[in-house]
Amino acid sequence: MKNLAKSVWLLSGVVALSACQQPEGYSITGTLTGDVEGKTVYLCTGDDIFQLNPLDSTVIENGTFRFTGKLEGPELLTVRIFPDSTRSMMGERGVKMRPIVPLFMENDQVEIKACLDSIPLDFYTYSGEYDYTDVSITGSALNDAYQTYRQKKTDLMEARDEVGKAYYAYLRNTKERKVSEGIEAVTRMDSATAVLTDYLFGFAKENAAVPVGLRALKENADRFTAQQIEEVEALVPAELKSTPLGKEVILQADSVKMSAVGASYIDYTLQTPEGKEFKLSDYIGKGDYVLIEFWASWCGPCRGEIPHLKEIYKLYHSKGFEIVSISMDEKKEDWLKALEKEKMDWIQGSDLKAFGGDLQKLYNFSGIPHCVLVNPEGKIIHRNSRGSWLDKEMLHAYGNQFGNKY
Repeated sequence: MKNLAKSVWLLSGVVALSACQQPEGYSITGTLTGDVEGKTVYLCTGDDIFQLNPLDSTVIENGTFRFTGKLEGPELLTVRIFPDSTRSMMGERGVKMRPIVPLFMENDQVEIKACLDSIPLDFYTYSGEYDYTDVSITGSALNDAYQTYRQKKTDLMEARDEVGKAYYAYLRNTKERKVSEGIEAVTRMDSATAVLTDYLFGFAKENAAVPVGLRALKENADRFTAQQIEEVEALVPAELKSTPLGKEVILQADSVKMSAVGASYIDYTLQTPEGKEFKLSDYIGKGDYVLIEFWASWCGPCRGEIPHLKEIYKLYHSKGFEIVSISMDEKKEDWLKALEKEKMDWIQGSDLKAFGGDLQKLYNFSGIPHCVLVNPEGKIIHRNSRGSWLDKEMLHAYGNQFGNKY
């Protein structure tokens, strides 16, 4: 990793010294094999595969395509291949998956070579993984560094997922399960995740002075603690922070940092099912652990988690543990109907703004259930406190109350 960091620094210096020799704009040339003739190719900007912004399009002829243009600075571009000009994400059989090639580049002369069937599909890369094994990309030193980093990230994510299979097997076991088995499984997952996070944090720190490090911070800030984000930000030079990429990344990182592990919880005003206002601060920071659980009546996994929450609440509430469930519903009648059916005995609240309100942004989540564990001092200590992770935290905080089930 240190060698890679040094090479990025050197490449950055070469680019700066030879700026007068750089081309006015970029070109991206693709040579593809397979069933490609006549297919439409889009060049897009954006991070979210569900919200990519088309920059240009062309049609493959004689197995090749080409894009030209000019970038104002380093940018993540995505080459996306379609069977026709239809750009809809949905088809008759559900989500339509299409081959994509991510490129983090400047005004470079890039060449892509691949077999169409070997290019990773967009839906499978949503989590951040991308396997470049069968995709050749040349012509951009910036993309070379980005590709090396992202391939390593992918390899470590796959290793973590392999370890995680034991936990999912544990969850699928319909027989009576031992709590200790689940805790052991998630502990192994946590160890694999720590290896991944350590690499990503180290890469972002060592390359904070060049664009690829900023890109790594943008893509992984939500994996870092508040302190780690601050450490990386402190290493970004002022001139890089002032660029469009720098401004974007620092703004996002500062937002993520507000609800990262190690940060104080964010107070918020909610309403009870009866319509009375209360604040999170009425319950948090009072000397006990509190789980902030975001859910909704329409969310199957959320409803599926409720029996476990009931069990944990029964075992640990007398020790001081509290739960504040926040509904992400829009319609109060849907929320009340679910509450009546589920019989959740702990604190319930909502602003009934669903994902159009501020809660999602303040607590930095895109899906539910999302469970944030806050310690007695009001600090966020865990952002995935579900299942055996919650069991593990309760065991650590209050001791074993599981009895024979442990």
